[in-house]
Amino acid sequence: MEEGDLGYNLSDKGRYDYKLVQEAIEGSQSAYAELMHRYRDSIYFMLLKMVNNRDDADDLTIEAFGKAFKRLEQYTPNYAFSTWLFKIASNNCIEIGRAHV
Repeated sequence: MEEGDLGYNLSDKGRYDYKLVQEAIEGSQSAYAELMHRYRDSIYFMLLKMVNNRDDADDLTIEAFGKAFKRLEQYTPNYAFSTWLFKIASNNCIEIGRAHV
């Protein structure tokens, strides 16, 4: 990739994630599965720290992937997919917290 290309500033891992995102958008179920496999545990443990409840963290993890996958076409490789995904997960957790207060 060259500087004018989308994703040129990403690490090798970031470029591989971007390739998976593009494949998922084209309908590859294995690309969706691999993205989930790569980030499920780290998203779950981040959310567990936020909510301190395993069941809630599990539900929020599933919701985060659902929201991200529904909006996959909105992702741009200006920053890593993982950054985008973690932001969706944490924002969703905060929104849910506000709804229950």
